[in-house]
Amino acid sequence: MKVLVLNGSPKGDYSITLQTSLYLEKNFPEHKFHFLHVGRYIKSFEKDFSAVSDVITDVDLIIFSYPVYTFIAPSQLHRFIELLKTSGLNLSGKFVTQITTSKHFYDVTAHKYIQDNCQDLGMKYIKGLSADMDDLLTENGRKEAKKFFEYVCWSIEHDIYETIPNYTVTAKYLPVSAVTSSQDEKGGDVVIVTDYAKDDKQLNDMIDRFRAVLKYKSRIVNISEYPC
Repeated sequence: MKVLVLNGSPKGDYSITLQTSLYLEKNFPEHKFHFLHVGRYIKSFEKDFSAVSDVITDVDLIIFSYPVYTFIAPSQLHRFIELLKTSGLNLSGKFVTQITTSKHFYDVTAHKYIQDNCQDLGMKYIKGLSADMDDLLTENGRKEAKKFFEYVCWSIEHDIYETIPNYTVTAKYLPVSAVTSSQDEKGGDVVIVTDYAKDDKQLNDMIDRFRAVLKYKSRIVNISEYPC
């Protein structure tokens, strides 16, 4: 089986999380592992995504590998997923899982983020491994890592993966109407930083309404207008 490990840690080769995948590579030599340091070299992938395109469609399993710092995946991995979803690559039906290291402080939030995005792409998601930072230093931690990968292999063999619940969710927000007010009549200076698009009417109206009730003069800085 061909396995692609997408290392989302900005530390690259020095990532603690990455060591789990390297440990699996050593203990499952019948599988071929390939590693891409998407976290450390995210700027390069923004300029040229071909290194990902050339390898990702040819593998049997994708593993997202990353640390959980504060509830979520690193920002570099968030950006990589944005690039992946806009690349036009067809990953439908491809098996995917994830390995994280943390102190188990809301790491379920990060796992759900990866799962939801993978399922958006039509991928077959297998429940990932949430390890402690020093698990590989313990016999039980190493045993759990091997059991995890054995389960992943078994799931692929039997075509078993997490399904998407079949229900619809109705919007829980009310449309926001825009209001006007004169900024010239106010004092002070508040900067509102946003990244909205010109056609994002809902967010535009929310910002306009906020500025109208704000008692201080405000101005908008839209970071989406700045070159990367």
